[in-house]
Amino acid sequence: MAENRYLLNAQLAQMLKGGVIMDVVNVEQAQIAQEAGAVAVMALERVPADIRKQGGVARMSDPGLI
Repeated sequence: MAENRYLLNAQLAQMLKGGVIMDVVNVEQAQIAQEAGAVAVMALERVPADIRKQGGVARMSDPGLI
């Protein structure tokens, strides 16, 4: 099991190597990120800076909203 997890993590690291993970809050931003070459996006309900300013913690959006 540990070997499988290591292999999965190594493969993920290889996929993301040299790329950017973008924070997005809507479909338009996700499309812009994709066109700009982002290797992944984090779909959030609000901009992380605004969440931290209010003392909160950024969490992933409900997958049903994406």
